[in-house]
Amino acid sequence: MEGSNKKRRLVCGDSSIRVENRGGYVMRLLVTYESEGQSKVQNTGTYPVFQSRTITIPEGSRSVEIEAQADVFVNSFRTIFKTSNQCPQTRCFVVWGTTFNSAWSEQCC
Repeated sequence: MEGSNKKRRLVCGDSSIRVENRGGYVMRLLVTYESEGQSKVQNTGTYPVFQSRTITIPEGSRSVEIEAQADVFVNSFRTIFKTSNQCPQTRCFVVWGTTFNSAWSEQCC
């Protein structure tokens, strides 16, 4: 392409993060990201075993951090897993185990 010195900008569309709880505990999902130059946090609130929650991340967001937490004692939380990615993408996870011996894996959505 002649005279093409333009930098390409990576544009990220809407995406979502889903976590299914198969553990013997109540949990919550926190997703932090940058949108329109500001840091945003979305929280599912707590949810019990055999349920899942999804958080939608708006188009154009960046620097996504995902954290799943188990409620170990009335509003006292322990991290099950924490992961991140620069550009949001739809991702699905499953957590299981017990309050102090939890595990997780990423699944195909």
